[in-house]
Amino acid sequence: MAGLAGRLSSLLQQAAQSKVGQKVLDKGGKELLISSAPGAALTTVLSTITTGNPLAGLAIGATDLGLSFGAARALGSTKLAGKYRNYASDEDVAKYTGVSNIPASALKREYVPSMAQNAAMLGGSAAAVVGLEPLFLQMQQQQATNQMITQQQQLGQQEVLNQMYTPYTADGTLYQLQGLPYRVTEGQ
Repeated sequence: MAGLAGRLSSLLQQAAQSKVGQKVLDKGGKELLISSAPGAALTTVLSTITTGNPLAGLAIGATDLGLSFGAARALGSTKLAGKYRNYASDEDVAKYTGVSNIPASALKREYVPSMAQNAAMLGGSAAAVVGLEPLFLQMQQQQATNQMITQQQQLGQQEVLNQMYTPYTADGTLYQLQGLPYRVTEGQ
């Protein structure tokens, strides 16, 4: 497992050092990728729980990351792009108290995604779940159909054991109703 993680890490580093990788990660791209990662991780975990399939969760999470980052990055080349903000830490401000200007070396640079980019990242997360999760849930629907077949078989066996007496059960269950069932009095 550690070997696989190491190979994946080196592959990602090589991709980031390529011309295309540098262009994608430039001008706030790296920060947008980092901003998209927590949502994709959460989508991966929740989709894994929902579908019961870790590979489905990984596929949905990877799609989430791709859509969220791609949409936010596409907006980064328009007027809707976020901005870099310079700030100084409290320690640096205290250190340079009394100085008219804080030196540029003491300022830290931070990329702040725009509201449109944040909305694009949220939309990518929603689109990945809505688009892919139903594909993996069809197996669970098949299981529900099998449960209905089993219930019908059990009710049929119960009818035979009770000399063709059909028990009145609550819909979708094998629980017998108490008193007069509504099905008997329904037409009156």
